[in-house]
Amino acid sequence: MQVTNYIKVLGLMIGGWLCLQASAQQVWSIDQCMIYAVDHNRTVKQKDLEVKNYKLDRLQAIGSFLPGVSGSTGVQYNYGRSVDPETNIYNNVSTFNNSYGLSGSLTIFRGGSLVQELKRSKAALLLGKAALEEAQDNTALETFQAYIDALYYWGAVRLARKKLADSDSLLYKTKRQEMLGLKGMPDVAQVEAQQATDMYNLTCQQNLFATAMLTLKQKMNYPVADTLLLDTCLLDIHAVAYAQPTEEHPQEVVELALQTNPSLRQSELNKRIALIQRKSSWANILPQISLFGGVSSSYYKELHKSGYDSFSRQFHNNLGQYFGLSMSIPVFNRFSGVISMRRARNNYRIAGERYEEQKSDLQKLVVQALQDRNGYLKETMQMEKKVASDSLAYRVTRRKFEEGLMTPLDVQNNAATLLESEMLLLRSKLTYLLKCRLVDYYKGEDIIHIE
Repeated sequence: MQVTNYIKVLGLMIGGWLCLQASAQQVWSIDQCMIYAVDHNRTVKQKDLEVKNYKLDRLQAIGSFLPGVSGSTGVQYNYGRSVDPETNIYNNVSTFNNSYGLSGSLTIFRGGSLVQELKRSKAALLLGKAALEEAQDNTALETFQAYIDALYYWGAVRLARKKLADSDSLLYKTKRQEMLGLKGMPDVAQVEAQQATDMYNLTCQQNLFATAMLTLKQKMNYPVADTLLLDTCLLDIHAVAYAQPTEEHPQEVVELALQTNPSLRQSELNKRIALIQRKSSWANILPQISLFGGVSSSYYKELHKSGYDSFSRQFHNNLGQYFGLSMSIPVFNRFSGVISMRRARNNYRIAGERYEEQKSDLQKLVVQALQDRNGYLKETMQMEKKVASDSLAYRVTRRKFEEGLMTPLDVQNNAATLLESEMLLLRSKLTYLLKCRLVDYYKGEDIIHIE
């Protein structure tokens, strides 16, 4: 009894110390870790920059409907033999010539490619946003999985530490009974071997927990040297407390996923872009019509001769305007037009097949997630009953061992069975929480729950 009381007091002291440590440092919930991971993920940042480039492409497509204007100017200095522009006779004179020009052009018709390019840029922008959303969701889901794994190993460490404390207590009592002549040396040796096994198991679980925490920090892009405290309240929640009725029909969830899933939306947009590019390929065999015009002027003077008009007068007298309409008709382009059209048609068909394939895969994933969620809920509730039964069996076996009615091997087997049941309960409980969040995500809800 004294050892039991000592262990309880020690457990209260350790619990109080952990509470003080948790209050001194921030405890990170699952959603907080996912938010941090999304904000600091490099892939998400790259996708965000790609969205900005898509916006620039859209602006460029809009600018294709506007006229292009360019200005030009030139300065020419000639010395030695040169041609007189008035008489076309070679003279040994030095001349200065200055020219100016302003021109503009406007594409009137390019086989419909301008309109199709604008549509493509809009679809590409939506594609970039869907890719950004997919990167954010994948980062959040990977962080969620890493958080669940870290919680599992933290719970495993707690169970291993509890098992070791129980073995220490049993070893102490067995040694006391051996001193009183109630137990023999084989019993003490067997209990010591079990204690050593529990110490080894605790060390293994601690190493696995450290590895899981390192993986979580890497998923979050969190500084490895900094402390990260997890919210362990989920480990103590009873299955009935978070069990939710599962009345939705799988087809309803599938329909919601088909409408909201960013990966499928990307595939649909790729199909739309392929269709637009197929329509744009017609521009290779259709005529192109452009409107152009401009103004030009010049100034001329011999450097060692006077009597020339002033710059303003020459600029006004030499001022000229031009205006025109051009049309380019492809007659024979070495089959490139027909080939591009057929290639665009094939690309559209490929995009359609990929969309249907991804749609089928998504339906399978949704149904699988629903089955896993319901299955893990049933497993969790059954395992809670099994843990309760195994715990009772272990206490009875240990009590009988203390009374000399059981062998150390019986106690060891019952303890191992109880530990295995508790580990399975922990895994099924945490996996159920993960599947619940995944099903909610397929139903169109945000993967991150922001309070």
